[in-house]
Amino acid sequence: MTRSEFGYFCAGVAAGALGHKFYPQLQQKLAPYMAGAMVFAQQAFGDAMKNAMEAAEAMQAGGGPVGADFFATAAEATGAADAPTANADAQSARGAA
Repeated sequence: MTRSEFGYFCAGVAAGALGHKFYPQLQQKLAPYMAGAMVFAQQAFGDAMKNAMEAAEAMQAGGGPVGADFFATAAEATGAADAPTANADAQSARGAA
């Protein structure tokens, strides 16, 4: 530990000791400010959680079927006649057997 770090450590210990000594007085004086800060923090956290839940629900709702059925449906929607069907894998597996 260097002298500079030791000086910061000692200053922190002194500030902590003074804070502990005057805590009841500080608590009374700072109570209105802390109450306002807590209300703000609760609202901010609530808004953040609401946004996160909306994003998660949007991802879940957007997750449609993925696989052969999805691609067959997409091919039918675009009118592609040469696209493989949903049963193409099953038919090729039967033909190979």
